[in-house]
Amino acid sequence: MLNNRLDPGHGSEVGKCPRLCRLKPTWTLLCSLTLVASFPVSLAGQGVAPTMATPQTAVLGVGMQAPLQFAGPQGPANETSLGVGTSFLYDDNVFATNALRAGDEAVSFNSHLAFTRLTEHLEAKLDYLPFFVLYRTYDQYDRLNHFGSLNFDFRLSSRVILGLFDGINYQNGLYSSLTTPPILSGPPSPTALDQAIVPYTTRSLSNMSGVSLTFMKSQRTSLTLSGGYNQSRYGQKSANLSLYNSTGLSGSASYQYRVTEHTSLGLLLVHQDVTYQGGEVFGDRLRSQTEGSFLSLGSVLSPSISVSVYGGPEYVHNLGLTSPGAAIHEHFHPAGGGSITKQVRNTALSLYFLRSVSSGGGIYASAISTGAHFGVRQRLGKRWEGNLQGGVSRADTSLFQLGNGRTDALTGGVDINRPLLHGSVFHISYYTWHQLSGGTLPISANFDRNQIAVGIDYQLKALPLGR
Repeated sequence: MLNNRLDPGHGSEVGKCPRLCRLKPTWTLLCSLTLVASFPVSLAGQGVAPTMATPQTAVLGVGMQAPLQFAGPQGPANETSLGVGTSFLYDDNVFATNALRAGDEAVSFNSHLAFTRLTEHLEAKLDYLPFFVLYRTYDQYDRLNHFGSLNFDFRLSSRVILGLFDGINYQNGLYSSLTTPPILSGPPSPTALDQAIVPYTTRSLSNMSGVSLTFMKSQRTSLTLSGGYNQSRYGQKSANLSLYNSTGLSGSASYQYRVTEHTSLGLLLVHQDVTYQGGEVFGDRLRSQTEGSFLSLGSVLSPSISVSVYGGPEYVHNLGLTSPGAAIHEHFHPAGGGSITKQVRNTALSLYFLRSVSSGGGIYASAISTGAHFGVRQRLGKRWEGNLQGGVSRADTSLFQLGNGRTDALTGGVDINRPLLHGSVFHISYYTWHQLSGGTLPISANFDRNQIAVGIDYQLKALPLGR
């Protein structure tokens, strides 16, 4: 009785497996393609050397953002690997609300399936990380969580590359101290879901998938056309606060010209069409369309340092209003951002900032998102490695005529790991979230949350897939 009353996601359709399965047809299709691609290469064991190389894309990108890497060593290629592990976790705010603050201990069991394939005409990568959490007191959160990403690049000819990508995130809670998210090497695509603001719920599903086609006109110029589909689903926090589920389609055209060996100029045109359902602040249904155009400049200042800046106008208009509060100021909004990345032998650093109109993370419909984020990877001696990351974000509804809501977030985390014997790795991590909302939302939605986790992961022997 007590557990059901405290469960913010109790009774939500998001938590039901059949519902989840219906929401990820693209994921199922791409996983099938992965298996089909792996069978012939594992049997052949011979062929051309891996030479597939994707072209230099626009600053904002059209697919999944690459994680920050040290200079020199390359990631594994042409192999399948499996890892398992366990962690002990302490969470000081299980329900993510200061109005009903409760701490608890938990143990998690996780695994990591990775697949990489690199040939003359194909570059493929799959990462799948399911894990199960067992809380000591609040057993209603004892559920399976899923993280997965999949990227394909097919070289159809010497000048044409087809790309497919998909990413899914289904979780019952917020567990960055367990999943240790990678540090990204730049700002995300403008069509991506806003992941900076944490929704006031403990059950969520997000999925982003798409396709891109790149034409290499010459060594200096390229044109990329892309289309995407994204969605987000949230369990209901309480009877007093309904969140916005969203479904969106996007399309973009990107042109890039390499001015010099180290500097490129780009133009990106983006169209987004997002439908929001279930919320209350701007009506229970709202359709929002955004048009954006961005000029970008990217340059490699040295072998270890690269910078990029972009900017341009965005225009937003809403269709099918069900509430007077959904009317917006229909004019152009400035958007832009930039990043700097440094990658050397023992240190890798990324810093980026951005401002754009995006999804409000379930709290609002479309919102103006502003944020700055940094991440540092550092080798500590011969055996230890440390990762430090953090950021500040704001989502506000000032583009709506009657909107006065805003949410500010401050996040940070540190992860330290050390290899042990026989493929095992010891890790300890700490993450913190501080979120404050005002205006339309009740003040009881604010929260501060801290998590610390200690665990051991074990990497099984990788299975080579041939060359």
